[in-house]
This record gives sequence, structure tokens and C-alpha cells, in this order.
Amino acid sequence: MHGMEVSLSSFWLVAIMICVILLILVAQISHFYAKFQEARKDYEANMIGLAGQLKKLQTTLSEQLGEQRRLLRQQGELLELKRAEMTGDFEIVEEPVPAAAPRPPQAAAAPEEAQTPPAPPHQPGKKFPDINLG
Repeated sequence: MHGMEVSLSSFWLVAIMICVILLILVAQISHFYAKFQEARKDYEANMIGLAGQLKKLQTTLSEQLGEQRRLLRQQGELLELKRAEMTGDFEIVEEPVPAAAPRPPQAAAAPEEAQTPPAPPHQPGKKFPDINLG
């Protein structure tokens, strides 16, 4: 009978030890799961922040690309203008000179005041191709 008590008490001791080990294992798994969830939330927040920064970067790069295209278009137009100037391939436009409007008589002007000389007549010039600035 004494041998049976030892084996029964050892059985209960082993059963209690297994329960304690299982409880510790469940506690460790739940602790690991909580840490994993926290790390996942941090990772998602970092990914959302990174996506926002990439979107801003893409917008900036798109603006720079548009500006470079505009500058290239202007440079091309300036080169065409210079080529037309060098080859004489442009249109000469004569503009009519407007008649000078009669001036009203000046009331009691002081003799010390200097009158401005009349502007030289407008010389008709050569008209270059228009430049599209954007």
C-alpha cells in the first residue's frame, strides 16, 4: 500500500508540475503575442509614414520634371529664335507711328523748368517669332 501512495503522490506532483509549466507557457505565449501586436502596429505606422513621404517625394519630382520640360521647351524656342536671327528667316513687320497728340498750352510755366525733349520716332524693326513661356 505504501508503494501505491508514493506512485499516486508522484503522479499528482507530476500533474501539478505539468499544469504549472502549461500556465507559464500560456503566459509566455500571450506576452509574446502582445509584443508582436505592438511591433506590427509600429511597423504599419512606419509604413504609412513612409508612404506619405514617398508621395511628397513623387510630387516634388513631378514638379521638377515639369519645370525641366518647360525649360527645355524654352531653350528650344530660344535656339530657334537665334537660328532665325542668324539666317534672317523671320518676318519684318512695319508698325505705323501714331501721330503726336496736340499738347494743351501750359499755364504760367516758370522759365527755369526744362522741357523734356521729344521722343525719337519709332523705327520699324524686325519681328522675331514669339516665345511661349509656359
